Amino acid sequence: MKNKIRVMACSLTYPLPNGVTASLNTALDGIKERGHKAIVVAPEYKARKARPEHYAVPSSALAHKAIVNLLGKEERVFRVNSGKKIAQIAKEFDPDVYWLHTVTWMANAFEIHMLRSKKKKVLFYHTLVEEYGRLYAGETGAFVMRRRTKSLCNKVDAIMTPSEMMKRKLVKYGVKTPIRVIPTGIEMPEKPFTKKKLKEKFKIPEKMKVLLYLGRMSKEKNLHVLLDMIKELKERNFNAVLLFVGPGDIKEVERDAKKMGVEDRVICTGPLKREEAQKIYGASDVFVFSSQTETQGLVVGEAMLAETPVVALVSPIQKEVYPEGKAVVLKKGEDFPEAVIDILENRKKREKMVKEAKRFVQNKFSKKAMIDKQIKVFKEVLKK
Repeated sequence: MKNKIRVMACSLTYPLPNGVTASLNTALDGIKERGHKAIVVAPEYKARKARPEHYAVPSSALAHKAIVNLLGKEERVFRVNSGKKIAQIAKEFDPDVYWLHTVTWMANAFEIHMLRSKKKKVLFYHTLVEEYGRLYAGETGAFVMRRRTKSLCNKVDAIMTPSEMMKRKLVKYGVKTPIRVIPTGIEMPEKPFTKKKLKEKFKIPEKMKVLLYLGRMSKEKNLHVLLDMIKELKERNFNAVLLFVGPGDIKEVERDAKKMGVEDRVICTGPLKREEAQKIYGASDVFVFSSQTETQGLVVGEAMLAETPVVALVSPIQKEVYPEGKAVVLKKGEDFPEAVIDILENRKKREKMVKEAKRFVQNKFSKKAMIDKQIKVFKEVLKK
């Protein structure tokens, strides 16, 4: 086996601002720092080259239009003939390992090329696609995605997942391939925004508390729960605004806010550059999170690292990522308003919780540990 490894990765959503992109960028940086080489192949978005290691392959305009119209998402897929371009990139780069980061309802051009290759194959299973299938196509959709997952997973040499919960799911599906749990490493900018700068930037009245949601804005994130929360807080004359940071169904959220009479308490920034978005955590008063389909919960960990109190719904990853005592964990969405008020008014409880939460993230979500484990997986499959 060669001392230096060459890894060719692929994500269909790179470089959109999301957890997979953050995970991939952290991995690319770490692999490079250790003297190995890695590139990432993705469908072409507006940002044609996010970094030197990024190779944008023409995407399907027709499929993109259908995805936007049907699901309201910006994700793209490769063109039918993209296999030739991917094969050309692979020939020039000469990878030792292929590293797929996206599982959808059917194989994409990179996946097809990877499976046909005699090179080693690793899958990073980031997304709980069963739940997405259920959300958009009911139990039939969930069944299709479970079967699709099992089929693909059993064709690769190794699997990485960001949580033990994901590993248990895959084993339950009937996956026999070795699975390694590797949480994404988290790092934060040294200087967050001040509360004053944050409020000036987004025109937030000085008296208002800032309740932050950072992430993709879409149906599966249960954002209606947060809108119900801010509606009740307004009715109780509690001075707070709900700040949504991220891409997705922005117009739909703004429309719902207007219908509910809380358009004056809801601000949608749209997507921001990652470093700028991360600076918002430390200037916010509470991080609120309603999603129950997460597989790694990066944004929750980032909020904890920034010493911002977290109020979140219970979820499959909750015990691994934001255990009781490190966050306020709720069983029901209607409990959000009271929980937010309580953590803001109870200074002693809040200070104790954020300090414990920060230590927890620093110990568990180390960037160095993430890269070490990933490289170990690559080396293990190359020995086979």
